[in-house]
Amino acid sequence: MSIRKLTYTDNETYESLLTDSGTIFNEQKWLTLYDNLIEHYGIFDKDNKLIGAFYLYRSIKFGITYYITPPYTPHIGLIYKHKASNKANALTYDKTIISEIANFINILPCSFLTIAFPFTVIDLQPFIWKKFNVTPNYTYHLDLNLSESELIENMSSDKRNSLKKAEKDSLKTIQVNDYKIVEQLVLKTFSRKKKSVDSQFVNKILTTFANEQNSFAFVSYNNDKPICAAFCIIDTHTCYYLLGGYDNDNKHQAAGVCVIWQCILHAKQKKLKTFDFEGSMLPEVEKYFRGFGANLIPYYRVSKAKLAVDLALRFIKKKSL
Repeated sequence: MSIRKLTYTDNETYESLLTDSGTIFNEQKWLTLYDNLIEHYGIFDKDNKLIGAFYLYRSIKFGITYYITPPYTPHIGLIYKHKASNKANALTYDKTIISEIANFINILPCSFLTIAFPFTVIDLQPFIWKKFNVTPNYTYHLDLNLSESELIENMSSDKRNSLKKAEKDSLKTIQVNDYKIVEQLVLKTFSRKKKSVDSQFVNKILTTFANEQNSFAFVSYNNDKPICAAFCIIDTHTCYYLLGGYDNDNKHQAAGVCVIWQCILHAKQKKLKTFDFEGSMLPEVEKYFRGFGANLIPYYRVSKAKLAVDLALRFIKKKSL
């Protein structure tokens, strides 16, 4: 087994892999948003046949080369064919794949690396053995096979009350095709929270990537003013809540719940199986998502830094507390 960068000659086999087990985050249309910052790797068997793939986002800042999960992407897009015939062989095969990736990543020329794996990957022992830090992160998955009444029943009382208040106050929430409205609300939110955001990349998602087949958005209006937006992308089975924003100067306490609820109903109407909240480790965001009554789903992040960089990162984190 070996790992090398994918080339155009691998495209046909990669498309076959994508059909079998990929998500929208594996599609070329998504990956081309990152231009030359994405390094796309193939996993090859002993006969040099492509059996899997993943990608890394490589950049340089302040002279430091680092690899991370691509921005606005939940994980490194690991997919691979499973050939094992029984449980023991399946476990061994999974371990072999992850071991090969750990060996490869361990020798990458960089000062810092932090990447997330799909929630389906739970055996990351090979990374632990190579002294990587392996930490759990969490998202929420909502089962769209539940009826609308069951979905409402599973919500927290404050979320249900928000929907009632929105109806009482005649708050209007509609699907929009004008993603400029979404972009403006997203950027307002980031600016208000003083969080860094690549506005050009947000623009590329909403203008270059988004179309009627892979995405949709809902906006809440109060007195005909757009005050809150939610933007989702979709693939065959899953709807991913990717971007959200609201206008703090014209807010309504129910607007956020309304746009997400309409996204959930729209995804259900499209007969998708799962609504992925693309969870956050921020306590206030986690609490907000938790109120929709979805299932808590762990996934794992691995990281490693050279000693000097690690000490600098720890210092920066301590100073920011």
